[in-house]
Amino acid sequence: MRIGRADLGQGSAIVDEDVLTIVIRGPSGDRPIRVPLAMVDGAALSKGTDEITVALRDGTRIVLASPGSNQLRDDLLSRCRALPELTRALRTLGSRRGQSGRSTSPAEQQRFFAPLLQARRAAAAATTPASVIGAFDAKALATAYSKTLGEFAKERFAEVGPSRRALDAELSDVAEPLMDALQALGEAATTAGGSLDDLRLWRAWSGQLRTAFEVADRVWLSLDVALDAGPVRT
Repeated sequence: MRIGRADLGQGSAIVDEDVLTIVIRGPSGDRPIRVPLAMVDGAALSKGTDEITVALRDGTRIVLASPGSNQLRDDLLSRCRALPELTRALRTLGSRRGQSGRSTSPAEQQRFFAPLLQARRAAAAATTPASVIGAFDAKALATAYSKTLGEFAKERFAEVGPSRRALDAELSDVAEPLMDALQALGEAATTAGGSLDDLRLWRAWSGQLRTAFEVADRVWLSLDVALDAGPVRT
């Protein structure tokens, strides 16, 4: 093991949920060094060697040499790429705060959040970093939301006319912050997808993903008010 230019000799490395623990063996006993995974910017395996170099945010380089370095690197990157708890950002989902008095509000709320929730489930089943990012396809999400908004307007005004067009325009205006957030998510996904081992880019993408969920939560509150203004056909 080496940290910077200091040769630390033999030891062990363990990756837990949020910490990389390096235990250095010495004549006076073992000495642990704990590195929060949030400090890790990347982990590269040197070609033709058993060395893995862990880059930290402060510029420190930790070099670990072991026949199991490749597995350690995979475990480390997998832990660092763990998605945040996205559904916590949806505070209105299932709550009375996010539902008005109309009878269709609970079902419409579920329909509104469905694209993001379905993407989250797909990401949970994904087996590669690329497929995790792909589960939140920004263009597909934007298309799904545009379709849902159009359905909401059509359910209130069956005929294409001034009233339906006005509601269509109002719903689009209300949802504009979400569409902007999805566009930013798509841009972050393109950047992160081009260098999947760069954890800084991955965190930028996952941060924008959380922002998209938070924006969707706020948009629904305004959307719910707008939907109250239009009659729902039964």
